[in-house]
This record gives sequence, C-alpha cells and structure tokens, in this order.
Amino acid sequence: MARRRLLASFALAGMAATVALAGTQGIASAKPKPTPAKPTKVVIILVDALSREIVDKYGMSNVQALMDVGVDTPRGYLGHTGSVTVVTHNVITSGLLPKHMGWTNEGYRDSLDVLPDRKATNAGDNLFISSNWTSAEMFPVQNKLGYPKLGDYLAKSGGVYTVSPKAYAAYGFSGDVPGTTTITFGGTVTCGTAPNTQRYRIPVGINLPSWLDTTCGSRWLVERDKGYDTLQEPARLYPALDDRYVVGDEAGHQGGDVWATDLSLRIMQEDEDWSGLFISLPGVDKAAHMWGGVNDPEGGDLDGDGQPDVIGYNELTHMEYATATADAQVGRIMDALEESGDLDDTVVVLTADHGSVAAAEDHFHGDFEPVNDYGLWNWYYGDVENDVYLDPQEALKPLVEEGNVGLSYSDSSINVWLKDQSPEAAAATAEVMATLPDVTAVWHRNGDHFDRVSPVRWERMTSPGERAWFVRKAQELVDTQAADYGPDLVATLPDDTTYSVHGDHGGIQRSTQQIPIVFAGGGLSSKDLHSEVRSVDIMPTLLRTLGIEPDAPMDGVAYKLPMG
Repeated sequence: MARRRLLASFALAGMAATVALAGTQGIASAKPKPTPAKPTKVVIILVDALSREIVDKYGMSNVQALMDVGVDTPRGYLGHTGSVTVVTHNVITSGLLPKHMGWTNEGYRDSLDVLPDRKATNAGDNLFISSNWTSAEMFPVQNKLGYPKLGDYLAKSGGVYTVSPKAYAAYGFSGDVPGTTTITFGGTVTCGTAPNTQRYRIPVGINLPSWLDTTCGSRWLVERDKGYDTLQEPARLYPALDDRYVVGDEAGHQGGDVWATDLSLRIMQEDEDWSGLFISLPGVDKAAHMWGGVNDPEGGDLDGDGQPDVIGYNELTHMEYATATADAQVGRIMDALEESGDLDDTVVVLTADHGSVAAAEDHFHGDFEPVNDYGLWNWYYGDVENDVYLDPQEALKPLVEEGNVGLSYSDSSINVWLKDQSPEAAAATAEVMATLPDVTAVWHRNGDHFDRVSPVRWERMTSPGERAWFVRKAQELVDTQAADYGPDLVATLPDDTTYSVHGDHGGIQRSTQQIPIVFAGGGLSSKDLHSEVRSVDIMPTLLRTLGIEPDAPMDGVAYKLPMG
C-alpha cells in the first residue's frame, strides 16, 4: 500500500506542474515479474546542488513523497569536502573519501605522477583543474589507485548506464568499467542550410547504444547559442549559453534534466536486462549558481523593491522552474520503474552531490566584469597545466600577492596549492589567508589531517546553530581532503559567503552539506534510518542490500536498510 500511495502522489504532482515537462520516450507495458529474494538492480538519481533547504522551500512533492515512503536519512549529510560535483559523483560510486580516491577538489596536484606535463616550462607545476578533465584524465587517476566502482559489481549481472549532460560528472559517476555505457554532451554540429543554420550539442561518451541517433534532427541534439535572460548580472558570471544544463524552449529537443530522463527511460525500454542506471540532473545546480540559490529573485526583482527589473526575464532559467523540472523527472523515473515491473527488484537512491550556499548582501567577494563566464576567474587563480587564470578578484589579491600560490580554488571555501610547501612558507601564506574577508579559520594539511593554524572567528558566524555545526563538523569535513594531491591550505567561510558566484558549493556550511539521501524500491520499508549517513556510505549500503560481497575495502559504512 505504501508504494501505491507514493505513485499516486507522483501522478498528482505531475498533473499540478506549471511547466510542460513530458518526455518523448515511453516505457513498455508492465510484465509480471517475480519478486526476488534480494534486489538486483540499482538506480541512482542525483539532483545536482539539491539541499534539503531547497527541497523544502520549493515544495518538491515527488522528492518529499520518496522521503515519506522510502528509507529517508533525516540526519544524513554529504560528509566530505570539497563538496563539489567533480568529487562527489566519484565518492558515491567508489565508497571512498576524497583523500583516498585520487583527487579531492577542483584543484589537483599530480603527486601520483599520472598525468603528463602539458607545458614546456615549470609554469604548471603539475597542478590541474579537475573539472576540465575528460575521461582521458579522470580514468587514469581513478585507475592508478585500483579501486572498483559500483559499475564493476553491477556489470556482472546486466547492462550499466550513466547519463549526465555534464561530462566530468558522467565520468566520475561511471568510472572506467569495461562494457558499460556513459552518455554525456560534447562537441557541436551545425544543422540546416545557410542562412538558416543552427548549432546543436550532440551526445558523446563511451559504448554508445546503436539506437542513439546523433545526426541532425535527432531528439538527442539540443540547441546551442541560447542565453535567455542569463547574460546579465549576477547570472552572467556563469550563464546558460545553450540547452545543455537548462531544458530550453525548443519542443522536441529539450535539454538538461528532461534530456537525461528521456534517455534513461529509453535505456530501460531498450535493455530489459539492465542492472545499473546512474542519472545526474544538472538543472537546479545551474539555476542556483546563476541566481543565488534560495535567494533567486524570481520574477526579476534583483534589488528587492517589489518591481521586476530584469530585462527579458525568462522563468526557465530560474530556481522555481528548475526545481519543478527536477521533481517531475523523479516522478517519471519512479513511475517508469513501477510500470515496467522493475521497482521491487530495484533499489533507488535519491541524493545530491552538494547543496548550495546563497551569498548574502556584502558577503559576496567575487568581482563582476562585462564578460560571460567571468565567474571562472573568481573560482580559479593559477597558471596550471590545463588552464590559465591570472586575474584574481580584489578580495583574493593579498593572498596572490604574497607570492606562494600555485593554484587557488575559491567557492564557499578557499583552497590553496602552494608553490613552496615548507612549513615556514605555508605558515606565512596561512597568516595572509586569515586576513581575507569573512574567513572563519585557516587549516594546514599535516599528513592525513589538517591542523587549524588560526584562531576561530566565532563573531563571523551569525547563529548558535552555525557555531555548533562548526564545532561538530569542521575538522571532520576538512580532513576528508587531506592527501598529497589535495590543497595545502583551506580557509573556511560562514554560512552566507561565497568568493565565486552568487550561489555555490564547496565548503563545510550546513546548506551545502545537508542533502537528501533516500533509499526506496527494492522491497524497502518506509522506516527512516536515523544514523548520520553520508555520501560515502551509499555504495557499501547498496552492496549489502544487494547481497554483494565487496572486493576491496571502502571508507563508507554498510548500513542495513529496513525491509518492508
């Protein structure tokens, strides 16, 4: 009965949606299937940047229904830094903390000597920006440490598929698992006859299915060169320039979350023997970065005077639309599993790769310039092997001018890879770092942990809850990226502060750490798990639920999920 109530709520949520979100690919009629002793299939639905705060504010009814009738984890949290996309997708499907999986953040020092130097000089210093990686860089780093991925286990019983419009998310999720399929976006094709031509993004990946048409006119192509209302502040720092991360307005070629869900439903239809499906939905993340997350001025009221003041306001780039879209896709996936008869044989995980910090007035420390994607210059500083950013925001200049920064990555924390890693040089840089706006503490890596090397600025934390969270979690979270390839120094920031774009990830804040982690389907009950479940616990918990003995140790805890 619980499952029927769940699916009824999905149907009602879909009927109440204020946006047209129907997909183009269906599911075959249900066939009676025997209930297995243990489930054999896994679906992970990852809604990028979905904090519990966002679920509640925007009333995401399908996500809330899943929490109600699945195994929710009310005390669950992300459990690591950097709390960023390029890290967490791999944490979830490896069961390892960042300090044991090969990279810890968007910055990376090649201490494992995996990637070739790209520069003839020493300018790069073996430092990389990991979100620029393709599979050609990410897979060798994963493989260097030799750990199995979730797909390695699932591929023994059926097809394993990863679908994500965001390439580095896709490859982190999937890993280098022989025979599995990864589908993402890349490249461009121009369709039509001049002067009526249009550029489209096309699907790329690994082991693409034969039915995936990538030619002009295919449903799976999505429009490029579309800015909507995002070519203005604050969205211009990281604008939507096509329909890869947003749904878009071209019927039959919807992108973002709808594209990923349509592909996933088609996979279920084409391969009845699938065993794993990892789906990453990017729409909420994009809207949150552009418009400040829960501070999004819906309707265009940027100055808060009650009057629309955004030229060309378009709802489809904003948080209300993005959350409704993501929520509808959760419902579509769950309905498809029920209709195909696979739900009792499938453990569904609903989670996120991080939450979203919304910068308060006077607590945004990035710069604005009339250039699209200028937020990249706020995020990164350094002449690294695979990019160059040498124009830091004003707030970061004292740190850069100190002269020892090889690479910095700044979001809702500040992470620094030093040129000179000696204790004396690190101490001098840390001293400057502690003077930067809104820094609450500075931490120096010491082997497998970080030492706090500055006083805690308690007065910069504005509530007892924020201070209590810092006491309980700051050391634990910072320590998860204590590895030679991780940052040498980390500065933590308050709940409402970013150095990059108006809504961001990265740090220890509750709004980026408190994410949904829900297990459903597979004969599970609606009894909640009240342990402090983390992202790193998802893989060992899945293996235990499926009755699979792991081949290698993991950092995560294998929780016993209550059965119905």
